[in-house]
This record gives sequence, structure tokens and C-alpha cells, in this order.
Amino acid sequence: MAEFYRIHQFAELAGVTVKALRHYDRLGLLKPVRNEAGYRLYQSSDLARLQQILALKSVGLPLKHVRSLLDRDPLPLVATFRQQREVLEDKRRLLDRAIQALPEAEAAL
Repeated sequence: MAEFYRIHQFAELAGVTVKALRHYDRLGLLKPVRNEAGYRLYQSSDLARLQQILALKSVGLPLKHVRSLLDRDPLPLVATFRQQREVLEDKRRLLDRAIQALPEAEAAL
């Protein structure tokens, strides 16, 4: 028999906020079962999916893209991580240029 966790228990177990869990539910990223009273009940399998959501979010993927990636079978995570790394490296290059331009802008003032 599967063990179920109420939302506060699951949030504490996963290290996220209750608000985040509700948000992921609204977006369809993490869909817990509901009991007769309508309370969200999470299982250990939900923890694995939540960890995937958090990992993809941490590399900068928007939650909209996270959902489409996780709903695919099989998950193209290696290619996704590679592509996201390239996007982040491009952003870093732009930030580096902006940082380098600041002293010149300060001197001009």
C-alpha cells in the first residue's frame, strides 16, 4: 500500500513551500491525488517528479517548458541540458560585456 503525504508534510519532506506545490498543481506540473474532502495527497513517486521539476527549473528553464519536457516519453534531458547551457553561456557573455562597459560609462560621467 502506498504511503500518502498531506501537502504540509510533503513540502517539508521535499524542502519546498506549500505555495510552490499549489503552483505546480495549478500548472499541471505535479498532480497529486485528492481524497474525498479534496485535500491533496502526495506519494513518493511525486517526489521524484518534483526533483525533476526543480532540477530543470534550476538550470533556467521556464516552467511551461518543464511541463512539456516531463510529459514527453522518453525525456530528452541530455539535449535539453546542453541547449540550456548554451543559452546560459550566451547570457553570461552578454553580462560580461555589460560589466566591462560600465567603467567606461562611469569615466564618461
